[in-house]
Amino acid sequence: MQKNKIDIFKNNSKFYKLDFGIVDIENLDKTYLLIFLAILSGFSGIDISAKEELLKVAIEAIKKAKQKAIELHISINPNPLIYASIGINKINNLDNDKLLEKLKFLKTESVDVIDIHFNEIDFLNNMKKIDLICNLFKDKIISVNLSRKKLSNIYMIDLLEKCFSYSKKNLIVEVEGLRLYENNFNDILQTVSTADIIYKQFIKKSFKYKKIPIIFGDCKNRDIEKLAKKCNVPFNGISFFYKTFNAFLKNNFSYSNEEINLLIEEIKLNF
Repeated sequence: MQKNKIDIFKNNSKFYKLDFGIVDIENLDKTYLLIFLAILSGFSGIDISAKEELLKVAIEAIKKAKQKAIELHISINPNPLIYASIGINKINNLDNDKLLEKLKFLKTESVDVIDIHFNEIDFLNNMKKIDLICNLFKDKIISVNLSRKKLSNIYMIDLLEKCFSYSKKNLIVEVEGLRLYENNFNDILQTVSTADIIYKQFIKKSFKYKKIPIIFGDCKNRDIEKLAKKCNVPFNGISFFYKTFNAFLKNNFSYSNEEINLLIEEIKLNF
């Protein structure tokens, strides 16, 4: 039985997340539909930028997907996780009061995970923000989003150790890196290699770290899953970038139940 929300990651490579990243999303109707279809297709998590309007869209889409699943007799994850992504570089210029004011809406029970994206080597400033964020969201899972294209090995490990000191058993590591690149074999290999470094130099470093989940971020397909298994690199899930799903959508965003069923099968076949 799942006692804590983070327990959903215990089934190795079975956690699939739809990721909208930290970019601004203009088309809320498309966002709604993508979340709706992802939940009906069996996804276990939805990752949105930390914006109040996007959170409202995600909550409503998940609610409607649960209702549609009952109508269509579809088995889905009954409690998908909602991630709220925060880019450290976007909040570094905010003082503590402004930061707390900007993020306080995320304290709602609807948000399960605070996903922090690190993309600059400013350890002291990052730690000040982490201290504030982790204390503000003591009841939530903290996801640390890392890329070796942006951070050194030593910095990543030191950062994870500091984050663990705050979040303890509620920490996730997401190895990011494919969304802004070609997603060719070299990029996939780099991401798997980064996960391997995190596993060997951090996860295996101490017994207290051994249950921390690792997921691959910003993937376009499951090639990364195949390579990780071939290289014996442990992981707990995959995060798919939302633009990968655009090819499945019609322009008017209107679907009959029959079309929804066909679309779900196509998504499952491809992802």
